[in-house]
Amino acid sequence: MARIRLDRAALNRTFSATSRREGEIAARQVVARAKILAPVDTGRLRASIRVERRSILGLRQRWTVGSDVEYAPMVNDGTRPHIIRPKRAKALKFTVGGKTVYAKVVRHPGTRGNPFLDKALADVARSRGYSIAQR
Repeated sequence: MARIRLDRAALNRTFSATSRREGEIAARQVVARAKILAPVDTGRLRASIRVERRSILGLRQRWTVGSDVEYAPMVNDGTRPHIIRPKRAKALKFTVGGKTVYAKVVRHPGTRGNPFLDKALADVARSRGYSIAQR
């Protein structure tokens, strides 16, 4: 009877390298898709979408796709109704229907989210045959 001995270290390196390449490709695709789906006003949000790779104990790889623009979570997730007050001035100034309006307080109704990051991940996952597990 023949005996086979597996080189587990070599096997782990092979799978790790394969999954790292696969992860990097998928992460780049999510970034590209998110840039297509992101709403554009000035282009700042779209230009800020990036991927960051982290290694956990040198074994597990984790990729994070997102933006460091302060309003990105509000665009993606939406906002609840909230009150807006002036920070430096005595009143807020804005235009409604072509008229200039001044107010000490505005009750903002909130905004519906545009989950462009979630959609990008779902689109890439579906195209690559992955399933997404919710935590």
